Amino acid sequence: MGAGYSYPRLVPSVMLPFMQALPAFVAVDWNGTVVSFFGEPAYSGALEVLEGWSQKGILICVVSHAYPSTIQRDVERVGLNAHEIHGVEDKEAALIELRLRQGTGLYLGDHPADYRAALAAELPFYQSCLEGQGAFPGRDGGFNDWRELPDLLGY
Repeated sequence: MGAGYSYPRLVPSVMLPFMQALPAFVAVDWNGTVVSFFGEPAYSGALEVLEGWSQKGILICVVSHAYPSTIQRDVERVGLNAHEIHGVEDKEAALIELRLRQGTGLYLGDHPADYRAALAAELPFYQSCLEGQGAFPGRDGGFNDWRELPDLLGY
């Protein structure tokens, strides 16, 4: 092989339909999504699924309507290794900033305010129905058990 030989390109330059691109981040609401309420244990499977995504290089970001110190303590208490924790009054602004900074992502939450925040940030929204909530019209999907999410999302 002499200088100037060009090797064929073996990697497709576009995503084929069966290839699922990983998002840069997954943002999660806290109460009703990861735990039922502050001080309660994490829902079954939540930490394992989030840790699995983290190991794949997806940033795990908590975005919750709570005082920063309150949410920080509760995330630490359950042992979630979140890359970012945002205790905020305005979830919309936090999600928009996160999307502009990180790129592609999605938001997991349980409340209509979570859905509205995801819409404002132009993020897909997957609804936590762990407490029997009815489906919101327009959501991108929903889950009744955290262990459903890897199959639902494809990663």
